[in-house]
Amino acid sequence: MILSERRAIFIIFTAIFIYVSVIGAVSVLRHYNFETQAWDMGIFTQTLWNASKGRWMTNSIEETPNHFGVHMSPILFLLLPGFLIFPSAYYLLILQALALAFGAWPLYLFAKKVLGRHDFALLISVGYLLYPSLHFVNLFDFHPVAFLVPALLFAFYFFAVRKWIWFWFFMIIAASAQEDAILAVMFSCVFLAIIYWREAKEKKIGLWTAVAALIYFIIATKVLMPYFGGGLLRLDRYAHLGGSFAEITRNLLSGPSLFFKTAFSAPKLAYLFWLFLPTAFLPFLYPLSLFILVPGLLENLLTNFENQFSGFYQYDSMLIAGVFIAGVYGLQKLLRIFPYGVSWIKGFLVTAVLAGFLLRSPVSPFLFPTDLFRTNERAYALREIVKNVPEEASVTAHTNIVPHLAKRERVYMLGTEPFWVNQKMFKPDVVVVDGGDLFGFYTPDSLQRYVDSYAESEEYSMKIIKERYFVFTKKSTFENGAIAPSRNFQE
Repeated sequence: MILSERRAIFIIFTAIFIYVSVIGAVSVLRHYNFETQAWDMGIFTQTLWNASKGRWMTNSIEETPNHFGVHMSPILFLLLPGFLIFPSAYYLLILQALALAFGAWPLYLFAKKVLGRHDFALLISVGYLLYPSLHFVNLFDFHPVAFLVPALLFAFYFFAVRKWIWFWFFMIIAASAQEDAILAVMFSCVFLAIIYWREAKEKKIGLWTAVAALIYFIIATKVLMPYFGGGLLRLDRYAHLGGSFAEITRNLLSGPSLFFKTAFSAPKLAYLFWLFLPTAFLPFLYPLSLFILVPGLLENLLTNFENQFSGFYQYDSMLIAGVFIAGVYGLQKLLRIFPYGVSWIKGFLVTAVLAGFLLRSPVSPFLFPTDLFRTNERAYALREIVKNVPEEASVTAHTNIVPHLAKRERVYMLGTEPFWVNQKMFKPDVVVVDGGDLFGFYTPDSLQRYVDSYAESEEYSMKIIKERYFVFTKKSTFENGAIAPSRNFQE
């Protein structure tokens, strides 16, 4: 049976609907059941809430007061109008699921343009929606860098059809996601200039866009981020290679063995295997296309921070679009080599996609988080506690509680609350402790000492809930009427 293009499009949008329904439901339930974290769900919920109150892009959780000092993500301004209408973490989670899901559409259009076949374009697009790394990015809280994925896919499609205004529009969106996303844009544009080298206009647009991206990267990291009190703060994850970007570069160039020893350890080779398996390793058939992946691969392979090369977090956002774009070019080459091997090529690709999904995806039948759909007493208790924290109160809480208390000017993770704020002694109005959660504390004793520091203070009253949860309220704040006391916090 020959698959018509109309049927292929119907299948794609059905698959997008299923993706949004399943991944969206799981991501929403993760938050509802207190599985999202201060880093990064709490950060972005508070940052946008503060921005909606006129405190532009500030939060009390990160190393610098303004988020732009940590990551240059002006795309947040585009998300703000929606947040004003629906000021909730759920808005961010649903929007992220929609954006990543709809990346399948420009990928289909791009693949059909390059391959000249809608059947293989459909396979590539469905493979994208089943891609484990995409699912992990989507389910691990919220991150603006995730928007790089659909933006880059749209940009490649519009370049392929020579619609330059739309190409530049989506490249700007892609670059606005995060400062390192600018490098993904730059390398993508250089790649486009190379493969269209014989076409003067395309080559010129690719090169000049790459130059513009480089200039923006320099301005962002050397001017804007320092202006907001930060810079490339994540360089500490590469301290084993040097103390600065220049020193790291010098050490890698002068000692190639250091590069190979760092980048190709056993865990990182396993990471690369799972990264490329669901695309049947097609990108390697067109090695030049791997150039798109250079910034993301260097970020994840040169660090000793294990989360970056685990494949379980947001760090593959830099790679996903490039992996599938490279996969399209690799498939184009394979079809040219074996023009009569359509059937076995389809079988090979389907097998790789299913193997990656079934063995690796967090929503595969073997790994699906069914526990999220069951009654959770702990989550119920925490929801009741959160419900009774006054909106005006400053709060310190466990990292998984912070996202639910982030719509306030000051919220901190346990043990990170500052002693001084604006040159005044600071103590939070409310402290929420889950006595059964050691996250952020090395031992039960260290958690106990932390709890005792508030319990023994005459400044706080304490309420114990279900013999596990401790809620401390600052007496002066509530007794003086600065904040209306909740009935559940009254002694």
